[in-house]
Amino acid sequence: MNLLEALRGALFSLRTNKLRTGLTMLGIIIGIAAVIAVVTIGLGGKAAIMQEMEKSGVNLFVLYTKTVGNTGQAEGDRLTIQDGESLRRALPQVKTLLPASIEYTALEVNQKRSSAMVVGTTPEFAELRRRETAKGRFFTDEEFSSGRRVVVIDETLRDALFGAGNPLGQQVIINNVPCRVIGVLAKDKSAFAQFDVGPQNAYAYVPWGTWSDVFQSQRVDQLEGATSRETDLESAISNAKRILNVRHGTTNQYEAYNVQQLVQSANKITRILTSVIGLVAGISLFVGGIGIMNIMLVSVTERTREIGLRKAVGAKERDILTQFLIEAMVLSLVGGIVGIALGAGSALMVAYLLHWPPLLSGWAIVFAVSFSIGVGLFFGFYPAVKAAKLEPMTALRYE
Repeated sequence: MNLLEALRGALFSLRTNKLRTGLTMLGIIIGIAAVIAVVTIGLGGKAAIMQEMEKSGVNLFVLYTKTVGNTGQAEGDRLTIQDGESLRRALPQVKTLLPASIEYTALEVNQKRSSAMVVGTTPEFAELRRRETAKGRFFTDEEFSSGRRVVVIDETLRDALFGAGNPLGQQVIINNVPCRVIGVLAKDKSAFAQFDVGPQNAYAYVPWGTWSDVFQSQRVDQLEGATSRETDLESAISNAKRILNVRHGTTNQYEAYNVQQLVQSANKITRILTSVIGLVAGISLFVGGIGIMNIMLVSVTERTREIGLRKAVGAKERDILTQFLIEAMVLSLVGGIVGIALGAGSALMVAYLLHWPPLLSGWAIVFAVSFSIGVGLFFGFYPAVKAAKLEPMTALRYE
């Protein structure tokens, strides 16, 4: 008996009991579909996260003191403008480094008040953070150096203070100091915005010198920068923290945040979720395999006389073994193919709805097919051996 004949016999036997065959394959279909869907959705999610990181720049970082915001923060630990200048000179791999000072306060327009985070920074901020302006512009080098009292607000603050009106050219009172609105920044949708704090992401941006005059403070809350290359990020941060500790006579007092930390956290969460759901899929595959074993044992019982007759006319044990093994493998393989189609279709639908890049994993498909064949071999072996070992005379007498 050759393999082609065994395959034909297996297909005929499975077609004879279509409902039973379909129910038997259901566990394999669900398990394989879950594996393919989880891997594909996970890859798409990672790609979507990376796209978001690239929007804000994966070479960005923020330096700050570990005690920033604490009322008991030592004066000598605070960052200064001179710290930024020193780091720019000492770290050639850092292409941009700018100060940022932040104060939460109320802003007023025509007796209308709204609270926001007022950020003092430099003209390079918008380019560094890759922020787009919805209206107007960001402040210029000339406005920065001359200490012009100008302000750029975000869309959240615009809606709160001006509603549908045009804010450009309007005077906003910040801590009793009038500042003219010259621009509106579009909402920050990048991953780097996760580092920002404040109520409903309401922000106003002013030149650092103006901020210092408005709040009567020279403090710098953080230094925001970017390296020329992504590969320089880790060493630049390490060297920057070391230099700051030396300058301030401290030990391990400064911390850094960067977008790559978000990438690592997201990848870790994705791996955990994939593992958990993959475990559930594995359980489903195991149950499906038991179903195959069960149905093959039933098939052996039902076809005992057929097996005895075939052995009586010359069929060898290996022929019977091959026939039942192929039936089990066909069950699992067909279930695997249906599961792959179902899982890939579901994952592509999710990617379409979430606007993720549709990424099908070739190795996951190969694994799924191989695993489904392996399930058929493993769980079909015992029933096949049982069928092959039947004595012809005993099988022929079976009622």
